[in-house]
Amino acid sequence: MYHTTRMSLKDGIGLTCVTTKQSKTSCLSAMLALPLGAEGRSKSALLPYVLRSSSRAYPGHQAVAAQLDNLYGARLEPIVRKRGEAQLVGFVADVIDERFAMPGEGSLFAGTAQLLSALLLEPDRFEAGTVAREAEQLCARIASLPDDKRSWAVRRMYQHMCAQEAYSAVELGDIDAVRAVSPEALEMHYQSVIQTAPLELFYCGSLPAETVAQQLREAMQAFPERNALICPQFDAPRASQGTALREVTEEEPVAQGKLTIGLRTGITAFDDDYPAMVLFNACFGGTTSSRLFRTVREQLSLCYYASSQTDKLKGVMAVSSGIENQSEPKARAEILHQLEEMQDGMTVDEVEAARRSVTASLRAMQDSPLSLENFYQTQAAAGLTETLDELIARIQTVTAEDVTRAARRAVPDTVYFLKGAGA
Repeated sequence: MYHTTRMSLKDGIGLTCVTTKQSKTSCLSAMLALPLGAEGRSKSALLPYVLRSSSRAYPGHQAVAAQLDNLYGARLEPIVRKRGEAQLVGFVADVIDERFAMPGEGSLFAGTAQLLSALLLEPDRFEAGTVAREAEQLCARIASLPDDKRSWAVRRMYQHMCAQEAYSAVELGDIDAVRAVSPEALEMHYQSVIQTAPLELFYCGSLPAETVAQQLREAMQAFPERNALICPQFDAPRASQGTALREVTEEEPVAQGKLTIGLRTGITAFDDDYPAMVLFNACFGGTTSSRLFRTVREQLSLCYYASSQTDKLKGVMAVSSGIENQSEPKARAEILHQLEEMQDGMTVDEVEAARRSVTASLRAMQDSPLSLENFYQTQAAAGLTETLDELIARIQTVTAEDVTRAARRAVPDTVYFLKGAGA
């Protein structure tokens, strides 16, 4: 069993605390939420990597590593995420839970919180060599994005589909902009972010919420008072039926073509219909009992894989499939045909199968502190207070008619085909 507590530590600093004894590890994270389309996106992406390398209390990688060793080999990693039209930057720490610490060695949680605070609030000099090194490593991460062709095809599809929206931006930044960041510019940007970005803290472990809040207040007491927060805005344009499909084909030397179809639903986690959209996605391509898996992949053998996924803060859906180049017309037609069939009506049996699968997946998250961290930090970034249990409860009340209604909100917008060159 676990209990979720949500509280405000001070203006602009929120805390979500999941108290549980189901895991041998605990998790602590700190995320700053920024508008994805902001001019300083590349600087923001670079910040956690530079901050992770050194602080006044722990000057240099070796000092940080030594402190992590003192915390029973804890891990503390810089994080950059894209959630809707928000860019989340910060740190996630994974440490042995307090119950398993040796007596008399101090609090593992307090030590982790102190280290996280030192890296976030007491940076060492923004030294030119460090900034240059971390910038080149970040550029390498950006340059490697096309290596995973499946996720790259989805990213490229959204870049075309949302070309005039902040959602098209790469959360890691742009290579030229990252390389152009100077130590002085990065330090100025850091000061601006600390003064204006909402900070969300998350803890999952066995400590009571009151203890966690007290120790985090102490650890974050150096955080400045903020009176002018800049919060991300979440835009979910709804497409109109009958809108002409945007079609894009690009070629790369890949053995397997990637067909990706982007749809606008206009349904986000802010909406009453969101649980129905969760089940529609599961029925369409989110599970191994879905229409795309059973029909397009298994029965018709048109795809090597076929699945769908949604962004709950943007109101969009991506159908992702791997195909032979010559199968593109048939695969596209069948995917859209399955969507039309579902919009004509969903059966009770397929909705119930989806409900069981989704419910099992959500409950499995309760056994993983890092999965809970991801869920609750996404919720917090958007100002959503719904807990995992509350979402599960809402999913239980969804009917087949609700799912059909959600399906009818899914409007195909963009067809992107990453074609194998020379095939």
